[in-house]
This record gives sequence, C-alpha cells and structure tokens, in this order.
Amino acid sequence: MAKTPRRKRPPNDPSRRKERGLLAVGASLPTIAAPALRKRGFARAKLITDWPAIAGDLLARETVPQKLVFPRGSPGGGILHLRVSSGFALEVQHIAPQLIERINGFFGYSAVADLRYQQGPIPPLRKPRRIGPKRLADIDEARLQRNLESIEDPELRNALADLGRAVRVGREPR
Repeated sequence: MAKTPRRKRPPNDPSRRKERGLLAVGASLPTIAAPALRKRGFARAKLITDWPAIAGDLLARETVPQKLVFPRGSPGGGILHLRVSSGFALEVQHIAPQLIERINGFFGYSAVADLRYQQGPIPPLRKPRRIGPKRLADIDEARLQRNLESIEDPELRNALADLGRAVRVGREPR
C-alpha cells in the first residue's frame, strides 16, 4: 500500500500550537488585522506602522494615512488619502512629488499616483517608554566597591563598577 504524502502545515497553524507552546500576539497580528485593513484600502499594514520611517519625523507628526484607493483591477496608480493637521496641507502639497516617490520606493513599484488631503486633528505620536536603570541595594554597592578597591586606575575601576552593577542588577534574588 502506497503512503499518502503528508501535507506540510503552515508555521502558524493552530493545530501545531500544542507542539510549540504559546505564540506571541505580534506573530498573528498581521493575519488578524488584514481584513480590517483591506477594507480601508491598506493591503499592507506596513504603510501605517512604518509611516514615520517613510515620510520622515516632521511629516509623520503632521500627517496620518487614512486609506489607499486603487483603480479597479489595477495594483498600482492608487490615491493615498492623508489626514493633515490644519495649516500644514499647503506644505504637503508642495512636497507631494517627493512624498509620492518615497512611498513608491517603500512599496517597490508605482503604488501611489496622487495624494488627497483632509484637514483635521492628528493624534500625537507615542513616545517610547523610557525605563530607568535599576539601582543596587546599598549592601551590594558596598560589596562591589570593596572588591574594586585594589584597582588603581580610576577609569578602569569606574568601568568595572558599571559592569558589576549591570551584572548584579540583572540577577534575580534567590
């Protein structure tokens, strides 16, 4: 009797989840969000998520892509609708050819042929949360300083102290 060839399952197949354990949310997010983004004309979510890298920091603070509309049956030559902060639309009109060139460079083909503007408020960009360095307990700092007393070079002593703090802070208490 001939063996039937086994079908290779995709890596994000739910039936494989038991084999691999839990999945990160970010791994399945593009699959989950794709239908909602397609309704708004965004075949690729990367246009929204990478907008600051595509347009630049100044334009990203003043504009937000709303939807991308392609002519029926054509994958290129679309119209990108942008929400622009009040008073900045004239600036965007002047640099529209460069912006279209950058967007098409991002896609790798002539995806956008024109821009349409809608003036309105722009949500502020989120700043990445800064997490300050943890401090050593006083007793650990004293031990570290005592261990480094014999080193005469102050630059070397400071560098080793920084390294020692980083190593000791990274350890979990037992």
